[in-house]
Amino acid sequence: MPDDSAAFRAVTSTVAVPPRALMVAMSYWPEPAGSAPMMTDLATAFAAAGTDMTVLTARPNYPGNRVYDGYADGSQDHLTVDGVRIERLFTIPPKGGGMKARLVHEGVLHGGFLAARARGRVAKHKAVLSLCPSIFSVAVADRFKAPGGRHVAIVHDIQSGLAGALGMGGGAALKAIQALERTALNRADSIVVLSEAMRDVLRDLGVRRPVAVIPPHVDADAIHPLPRPDGQPPTVLYSGAFARKQGLEQVLEMARHLHGLRPDARVLLRGQGGLEEELKAQAVGMGLTNVEFAPLIPKERLAEGLAEGDVHLVPQRPEGAAFAMPGKAVTILAAGRPFVCTCLPGSALARLEAEIGAFLSTPPDAPEAMAKAVADLLNAPDRSAAMGRRGRAWVEAHASRSAVLARYAGLLLNGEVE
Repeated sequence: MPDDSAAFRAVTSTVAVPPRALMVAMSYWPEPAGSAPMMTDLATAFAAAGTDMTVLTARPNYPGNRVYDGYADGSQDHLTVDGVRIERLFTIPPKGGGMKARLVHEGVLHGGFLAARARGRVAKHKAVLSLCPSIFSVAVADRFKAPGGRHVAIVHDIQSGLAGALGMGGGAALKAIQALERTALNRADSIVVLSEAMRDVLRDLGVRRPVAVIPPHVDADAIHPLPRPDGQPPTVLYSGAFARKQGLEQVLEMARHLHGLRPDARVLLRGQGGLEEELKAQAVGMGLTNVEFAPLIPKERLAEGLAEGDVHLVPQRPEGAAFAMPGKAVTILAAGRPFVCTCLPGSALARLEAEIGAFLSTPPDAPEAMAKAVADLLNAPDRSAAMGRRGRAWVEAHASRSAVLARYAGLLLNGEVE
């Protein structure tokens, strides 16, 4: 986990924060991808600002399909790290991308959360944060709110939208998820989403509680621009989970087109997840000599790893673009690198591109256009560097830990929604 600098503590010491707070979330440190880094940064920011912070979470397993070594026996179920008390519960990590495996994983874990409340292992709190995914976290978090307290639900993924768009559920099952989302979110005191598009989706779903738009945030002290390593070839980097919603099959097609435009460039896919073996097999079958696979880099070396990418990739399946905002985009901007994403007009990423001009977007499922955009950036290092500077400046102003902490604290203390 990141060490808080003296400068960060000085900034956060001026922010009014709740004396005690609880975060209910499936993912947390040391998980390196998905929502875990952002939730870890938020919890440690509250702790650094003086909050007695507790996190109720799972034994770490994402983005793989098993509990991490050293955690399965429960010996690390009660830890305090960087001022945050971490309480972990047993779960059954999902194997594959199916809805049934996810529901077993989430059901077992959240049943454990409720049992922890019933046994008094975790007390009720006046200030409660919950994270979706999973909507079950939002639903059970209400049981942890003390009378007169406030519960803020943070929605990183709208599960019913993603499930329907990605073909993971339908009919009665999808309607049941939508009903649970509507009921659970309408019981929260405030809701946070990552984009205006996500707020629109929640309104259409029937959610009527106050909704604040707060972009994904990043530890801008830990993630900062570094020089590219000497002697490496031009590198196009994807770093994150190998999952369905990323639409990584279009990256492989992009790599095939890129080889004709920049035969000296490599495409580095750094990550893990349920699709890893499938993607590797596809790359071999397509004869992609310019594609390399590597594991996720440790968090303490993340800035160094991001510096390897001259151009980064943020692919998405178009069907789910309105239901999620990729946090990796903000992390890349903090590292001072441009990226090429796939998105639809009017989506959260399209709006952000128009606002800051720090990356390029291409239509989903258009790998040739994606390859051309990547090649254009590789061929114009001065333009890429200028885009990187604009992205970094935007992060410092809008998406740093200190900027975001104040907004979350306001929601927990008095329900301030801009």
